[in-house]
Amino acid sequence: MGPKIWEVVVFPELDMRYLSLMSVTILSTAADVIANPEAYLRALREGTAKAIPDLDYQAAAALADILAEEELLEEMVSYQKNVTGIGNTIFISPKGRTRHAARIKVAIDPPDAISPHGKTASIAINDGSWKAGEDVPPALLKEVQRFIELNRDVLIDYWEYRILSDELQRRLKSV
Repeated sequence: MGPKIWEVVVFPELDMRYLSLMSVTILSTAADVIANPEAYLRALREGTAKAIPDLDYQAAAALADILAEEELLEEMVSYQKNVTGIGNTIFISPKGRTRHAARIKVAIDPPDAISPHGKTASIAINDGSWKAGEDVPPALLKEVQRFIELNRDVLIDYWEYRILSDELQRRLKSV
């Protein structure tokens, strides 16, 4: 049996001239939360979340991962072309409370953003593969992979909290 998704129709105006319908999807199972933890977290923040009767450790872990990623955004340092040699901003963070392997983020839209809250892509430090987020144009991915190759050791040192951001910047090599 598939996940239960309830559709709620809201009538914000009773005057038929202005009648508008809005469909709201309410997640109602642990499988729904695992599939889309961002949506459930958003519903929690908006006060529209419903209790999940079958909430299990996997769903709780999915929510914890999203919260850890959000917290990590506040710890990221941003470097632009003058430091990295890449036209798109590169965001580098320590591990924080995340459970995934070491990654960096690259700004996609806008490409020169100094905040990691926009459209970004996550690239693995160990092998330069795309992990999450927006699609990365092939030429940009090659540049980011080259940056990672040149800086893997220092990126891992920062990820593991072995150095501070000033030493990170000093040791980074531009492509």
